[in-house]
Amino acid sequence: MDLPFDETQANEQFIRLSKKYGLNPVMLKEILMLRNKGFNNAQIAQHTGINRNTVNKYVSALNEMQTEDLLALIALFAIIGIGIAAIAALFGNSNGGN
Repeated sequence: MDLPFDETQANEQFIRLSKKYGLNPVMLKEILMLRNKGFNNAQIAQHTGINRNTVNKYVSALNEMQTEDLLALIALFAIIGIGIAAIAALFGNSNGGN
């Protein structure tokens, strides 16, 4: 997979990858930004109003992504500013708050 190098292309690729896994890109961005700030799944649900089961589903989907897609997301996070720490947080405690 070719990775884009500007923010517009990165956002477009982020949207494509999100949709490939049946994830809403806006929700995914919000969840990742809050994970990057140290929020667990329950806190994200409370803070955003997104159903806790939906938050859990999104985190699980990220944990189950193909390696190539996950690596692409890591690069995209760096380009669009979500933060690479969000990915590390996903693998550190994927059930956060369950």
